[in-house]
Amino acid sequence: MNLAQWFRNLRHRFVEFLYRLRFQRAVAGLETPPPATRAFVVLQIDALAFSALQEVLERGDMPHLARLLQQGEYRLRRWRCGLPSTTTAIQSGFFYGARTAPGFRWYNKAAGAPVTSHRPDHMRALEESLSAAHDGLLVGGGVYTSLLSGEAEHAVFTVSRVFGRQLQGYLEGTGLLLSFLLRPLRVLRLLHYTLVRFGRRVWAGLRHWKTLLVPLSLLRSLLDAAADATLTEFMTFCVLLDLYRGVPRMYANFNGYDEMAHAHGLLHREALWVLHWIDARLEEIEKLGRASPGASYDIFILSDHGMAPAIPFRVRFGQTLGEFVAQGVHLDVSFDAGEMDAAAARALRARYLITVLRDSEQRLPPWIRRLVHMVRRPLLAYLSPQELAYDWNLGSDVVVQASGPLAHVYFRVAAHQMDLPEVTLLYAEFMGRLVGHEGIELVAGRDTGQVVVLGRKGGVLTVADEKTELQGPDPLEAFADREYVLRELRHLLQLPTSGDLVLLGRLLETGEVITFEEQYATHGSLGGGQDEPFLIYPAALEGEMPELDSPEALYCWFKARYSA
Repeated sequence: MNLAQWFRNLRHRFVEFLYRLRFQRAVAGLETPPPATRAFVVLQIDALAFSALQEVLERGDMPHLARLLQQGEYRLRRWRCGLPSTTTAIQSGFFYGARTAPGFRWYNKAAGAPVTSHRPDHMRALEESLSAAHDGLLVGGGVYTSLLSGEAEHAVFTVSRVFGRQLQGYLEGTGLLLSFLLRPLRVLRLLHYTLVRFGRRVWAGLRHWKTLLVPLSLLRSLLDAAADATLTEFMTFCVLLDLYRGVPRMYANFNGYDEMAHAHGLLHREALWVLHWIDARLEEIEKLGRASPGASYDIFILSDHGMAPAIPFRVRFGQTLGEFVAQGVHLDVSFDAGEMDAAAARALRARYLITVLRDSEQRLPPWIRRLVHMVRRPLLAYLSPQELAYDWNLGSDVVVQASGPLAHVYFRVAAHQMDLPEVTLLYAEFMGRLVGHEGIELVAGRDTGQVVVLGRKGGVLTVADEKTELQGPDPLEAFADREYVLRELRHLLQLPTSGDLVLLGRLLETGEVITFEEQYATHGSLGGGQDEPFLIYPAALEGEMPELDSPEALYCWFKARYSA
């Protein structure tokens, strides 16, 4: 053995010793996973487009990712997530190999009820239907901050498992939460993030000084920052523990960028600040992944979808899509474009933290128990105004469910999915106004098993099996890959819960997209980077990686490579 090899071995043993000091007590009492021949961890940056990441790397806002790529140990590529470009649909494809969700929110005609991805009962029902027909990707593993679980053994803030099998077996018999709370560096980092984010919110609020006169608004901003920081730091801590233990399959989602980009824009300074913070968490996880004593890991860093710069439909045309539809059909319209989602997400985070604190309370020392009681009171007070956030007793004749620049229109006059000729016959005036509207790129529907696409310039594209017929200007001329868009539209319209009509927001020549939500960066449709996320993977796998043009392709590749 030469001297260089001896020093490498010494360094490796020293690193193992340090990790043992950090995590041995925390994992005491947890069952050791069986050894895996191949193990993986997927670290997701929600909504960061391939093109946006390239610009972020050039600016130096994510130095760790830049170093990984510059050193040549990892490769960066673009992949395609398909339609709809929403987390719910992509996770169902990636975790189960079947995209059955037609958006982030939709309407179930058979049940007569709307569905939203922030509702634990709705995500639980979706996951039960998926797991009944498909194998989950994360069986025996862990999932952290997600909508679906992929049948993971344990989950941290996963919507389909909130208030169900979350940390059972993970907290029981262990001091996991206590271990997290008693780590000074991690708690200081949590406090730093909370105070900096709150301070930035207050500074931004100085331009709208009236909001600073509302104490409740300030309290909610502080609690938002604290809840987001706590969940992200706790998630990072759990990922590190599971890396140390050798859990064979892991998926962790950092969703802070998605929220900031929606509110401020793709590369706004607030969004870039969150990305820089996420980059530091990725570095911590990636370093332990390299030296984990529990397993040899392949580490993947990816986004589930991208985003495009956006102009809200209401801002451009002076009315919401729901108001426009109501004018056209002369009927009562229920329009959901996520106005209540932010409140619902805050409430869900608060309820989750309350549940974890309550379940862990008896394991804590008396002085920490008193602190927990102090924290629970403001959380409960903060939560109470959100309890009435949803009204699911719809009495409307038409339901419009928007997911960014993707909208589903459901006509409740019929219990079945209506064909385009039916809709045109009943609502001729509305269809005349809808097709050709400057804010809508295309309208898609069905006709006796065929897919019919109506363009704003008057063109009609009919697709039956492998045959297409075009009359007039091509409705898909704004899209670079026509065959890909056709394939995705056919997939979406074949889903039993997709709308009688499917609308895609206009792709403007400036690169912006008309979105049906109040957002300044958006996703849900195709074009503008929405359906072009990124994938960073080990360079050693370069020859094995296939063309990835759907979440199902990711599922198939991961299942084939990492099957037990």
